[in-house]
Amino acid sequence: MNIKTLKAAIQANRVAKMDVSKRTIRVLMLLTMGIIAVAPEMALAAPWDSTATQVLAIFTGGLTRTLAIIGVIACGVAALAGKLSWDWAIKIIVGITLIFGSAAIVDYVIAAAG
Repeated sequence: MNIKTLKAAIQANRVAKMDVSKRTIRVLMLLTMGIIAVAPEMALAAPWDSTATQVLAIFTGGLTRTLAIIGVIACGVAALAGKLSWDWAIKIIVGITLIFGSAAIVDYVIAAAG
């Protein structure tokens, strides 16, 4: 086989892959539209509301609180040993503040916008 034949085969393979992916996307879009048309109650927020509440409970629950406490303790131990990177300590503290203060931050922004 010469180089031109190989290049043509590679190009044909790329075109075939693009056709399959476009076709797959079209089929998935049609299926999604069909499901939404048949079951319009799926578009309501009720099923997603309980899921979102569960995700929030995971991020602000007991395990996350325990991991945050361990992270702060690790920062303290590293500071005592003189090995604390202040960059990491600030990132950990800001992350903890954002995770556990997110509800208050969102409530404040909503109150300010309203």
